[in-house]
Amino acid sequence: MSDLVKAAKLFANGGHQRITAHRNPALQSFEMHLKSVAQIVSSVSHDEETIAAAWLHDIVEDTDVTIGDVERMFGAKVAELVGELTFVSHPTRGNRATRIAFEMEHFANASAAAKIVKLADLIDTIRDLYKNDSTSFSGYAAEANELAHVLGGGDISLLARLKRDLRKFAADALPAQSGAAVAPLRPSAFPVGTLRVLERALNAQDIAEPLISFDCSSAANEVLKAMTVAGIEVAGLHKQGILCGFVEVAKLREGSCEASRREFVSSQVVTSEGPLVEVIEVLTRHDSCFVSALGTVVGVISRIDLHKPTARMWLFGIITAAELEFTERIRRKWPRESWSGLLSQQRTENARQLFTERERRKEKCQLIDCLQLADKIEILMSDPTELAALGIPTASAARRAGKQIESLRNSLAHAQSFVHKDWPQIVRLARRIHKMVEES
Repeated sequence: MSDLVKAAKLFANGGHQRITAHRNPALQSFEMHLKSVAQIVSSVSHDEETIAAAWLHDIVEDTDVTIGDVERMFGAKVAELVGELTFVSHPTRGNRATRIAFEMEHFANASAAAKIVKLADLIDTIRDLYKNDSTSFSGYAAEANELAHVLGGGDISLLARLKRDLRKFAADALPAQSGAAVAPLRPSAFPVGTLRVLERALNAQDIAEPLISFDCSSAANEVLKAMTVAGIEVAGLHKQGILCGFVEVAKLREGSCEASRREFVSSQVVTSEGPLVEVIEVLTRHDSCFVSALGTVVGVISRIDLHKPTARMWLFGIITAAELEFTERIRRKWPRESWSGLLSQQRTENARQLFTERERRKEKCQLIDCLQLADKIEILMSDPTELAALGIPTASAARRAGKQIESLRNSLAHAQSFVHKDWPQIVRLARRIHKMVEES
């Protein structure tokens, strides 16, 4: 195993906080999946960069690591492959069928190396679902069948293996496990109209910084000085007055800026009216999100811009919406305070004391409204179907999610820096708001 592959393996298994926290616990772990994909790729390719990308293929989609981080650590080729393997369609753009169509178009134009890793990923996931989650198998198998049509430029033996497995598993797939269906829930305390307003309350233009630009022929050392003085990490480049790309301060080399120029890619650009949830999706993958108006990039956003007061206010809003959803699920599942037996006597008593005080002040509320966030999560933990509806696989994951939400809320309330440590939770909350709107 080469040093590059060893480094990729260690980094991939480095305990990054996962954004995708809803992996079915019956399936193999993230670490075992990555190992399996890397082994399958190694069976048909000895290219160390392709094998490194196999270890890292989920890192951008599932953690707070960006494609830029991958490039800084493992080089441009590995980062390019990981970028090709990262889900290209934002969850906010259309329904699932639309997003799958985006994915197919993307992989039709992907490199042969990226197709090899994708084939290995599909092979391992199909096998895992067939063995451990027959309920999810059929839907995923149908999508894999579609993707197989555009992966012909990868490895012919892996493509044949995928098709063979799909036929075999489909022929003798286990019957779907019976289980109570979880009905979508629209929180009555948060009408769908209000949810839609909240989802789109802030647009990209509300937190974007203007994109300062320089001529492509400008000396890189002079532009480096100017960007350093201005305190900016990214600047646009123009040629004959027309914007033609961008440059990052950390990558400016000797000579003219043209040598360090990078192209704008569609997955990194949103319109000025794009909602903040879309910006967050871009920043999950890239160091910068570019903002366009009338077809031209005019602004740039980084994760640090979420510290701006308007963004903080919006984050408070989506935390409130998530907590209200928890409250309404408890009201529906455990009416007339039947949930009280699921909490310790002390925690129930704390809620009653607060309820009494709020009644004294003539505030209209119910006892459930006086529970702490941790209390509500503790109640929901007693019913796996309620956790599943929230995309949380286990009680321990629910407990972690509650602590992370409280950490984010405390950081917002005390004007503390939060983006670095709380980024996965920000992404999950933003996606949850979008899902609540879709289900309403």
